[in-house]
Amino acid sequence: MSFAWILSVPRPTPASAEALAELGASQTFETADEADAWFSEVWEDLSEEGVDAVTLAEDGNPVRSPMSLAEG
Repeated sequence: MSFAWILSVPRPTPASAEALAELGASQTFETADEADAWFSEVWEDLSEEGVDAVTLAEDGNPVRSPMSLAEG
């Protein structure tokens, strides 16, 4: 089993794709807790790079509802 975040990026650019890669957005985690810990460290950066929502997936299948990164 592996966990990963599915990112919703409505208007991706090459620069945002590079920045997301540098943040480790495509990595996988052994546990949901590890995925949550990474997310708690980078969610503001993800938002700044144009991510508007994230969904946690296990082996490619969503296990949580999408979470909005929009303010408010």
